[in-house]
Amino acid sequence: MFSHSRLFVSVLAASLTAVQAATEWPLTGAVGPTTTTAAKRAVICNVLDYGGTIGSSDIGPAILSAFTNCVQTAATATLYIPPGSYNMETWVTLDDGSHWALQLDGIIYRASTTSGHMFVIENANDFEMFSSNSAGAIQGLGYECRNAGPRLLRMVTSTNFSVHDLIFVDSPEFHVIVQTGSNGELYNLAIRGTNLGGSDGIDISGANHWVHDVEVTNRDECVTVKNPANNLLIERIWCNQSGGSGIGSLADGTTIEDIIYRNVYTNGGNNMMLIKSNLGSGYVQNILFQNFIGRDSAYGLDIDSYWSDETPGTGAGVQLTNLTFQNWDAEIVSDTRAPVQIICADGAPCTDITLSNVNMYVESGTAVVKCESAYGTGACLKASGTTSYAIVTSTIALPAGYTTPPTLAGDLASGFATDSSIPIPTIPSTFYPGLAQISPLAKN
Repeated sequence: MFSHSRLFVSVLAASLTAVQAATEWPLTGAVGPTTTTAAKRAVICNVLDYGGTIGSSDIGPAILSAFTNCVQTAATATLYIPPGSYNMETWVTLDDGSHWALQLDGIIYRASTTSGHMFVIENANDFEMFSSNSAGAIQGLGYECRNAGPRLLRMVTSTNFSVHDLIFVDSPEFHVIVQTGSNGELYNLAIRGTNLGGSDGIDISGANHWVHDVEVTNRDECVTVKNPANNLLIERIWCNQSGGSGIGSLADGTTIEDIIYRNVYTNGGNNMMLIKSNLGSGYVQNILFQNFIGRDSAYGLDIDSYWSDETPGTGAGVQLTNLTFQNWDAEIVSDTRAPVQIICADGAPCTDITLSNVNMYVESGTAVVKCESAYGTGACLKASGTTSYAIVTSTIALPAGYTTPPTLAGDLASGFATDSSIPIPTIPSTFYPGLAQISPLAKN
């Protein structure tokens, strides 16, 4: 287990280069492809040479052909989708490729309601999916088949990969899923979903991943950690009219540890951070949540071990230990919702929970915070113990350390309607007030 002292010593630097990030806790080594983009261009597998056309009614078969007949026959290669518009009816699973890239410089439009995923990248090694013009996009047109069509991208058990400089818009369901794997980097992404649940931005599990410089609009998960996960660094995240970031939902057999969320800005969120479970078993431990800013959020910090939307697990509860929340400023819009709620399972009380410089303000000027079976420092937490206790509350006034949260120029006043098309945005260059993006856009 990592101690608080080690955790804080290693994370207080203001910004990281990719090289620094690869050597700094919680990352355990390098992330992203192991060969350069230029090296992968030794062979160009252009979909227009494999049956595709700009304006195609179904670019899927040409993508599959280029992968099978070109990428998989070359030592290194780039599957290239040039600028232009393409419809897609045939979903693609691109499996077992090594030392390759998928360069999407055009815009792909969903043209079928078949379930599944438009793109599955599986068992890839040394892989990069990107847009060289920072304008490549997948437009899901989810308003036509809401919660009844495909997801956009799923990365499955892949290693040494990156996904960057892409735009994902209006998936009928989830947008981007990273299913386990290791050494991944996701950055410079814009995700625009509808104002409805089931529109997850990024759901990520696995080991040694770095997610940074991402904007998400939706009404569900922003950037959320799923089980199992360890050694993740998630930073400079802009939840812009979103459900907010989180960990979960958690159930039986949870193993999540050694994670940093930092420099997370939430505008108009359901939550700033939600850790959700309903009984279950396993653990979440050694997590730092640092430098969170919130404006007009319904809830702030919410740990809910009796999450009613989830089927109860068979265990007594997921054990939460050594979670630190540091430097939070937030404006919560509801006077009736607790800006800090730490509700832990009676059968698995939370321990070593630390709130440091957490300043949450509600419109009325006073708020009630809630704790149950939770131990640590701050809010209504009990100082020590391991046994359960019933919900306790305390009233807080405007904190002395509170400052009015800053804004970003692209803050949205509301989410996007469920029954009309969502426009394709541009990828921003700032994702957290006062901090530049870590990696420049590819077009620059």
